[in-house]
Amino acid sequence: MAVDKGHEVVLFLIDDAIHWAQIGMAEGIRSSTGEHMKDLLDKLIAAKTTIHVCKACADKRLVSPDDLIEGAKISGAPVLVDMMADDAYKVFTF
Repeated sequence: MAVDKGHEVVLFLIDDAIHWAQIGMAEGIRSSTGEHMKDLLDKLIAAKTTIHVCKACADKRLVSPDDLIEGAKISGAPVLVDMMADDAYKVFTF
């Protein structure tokens, strides 16, 4: 919804959420309200959304940069800390 309203969206996926940034993982997945995960990811990709994937989480799950969808990149904890300290970022959900 934020992308649809023209807002910049930046994601930082941690733990098992990193799998949503893997190529093909969103296929066939629906939310409890019926939205297709692939459609939502396609909107984020079209909006050139940066999707950070936790490096430690990716390493533990053997996920490499080659496994990720367009716009996703592996980022270390310092990136997340910088985002948390930056007033430009308004919402964090864990």
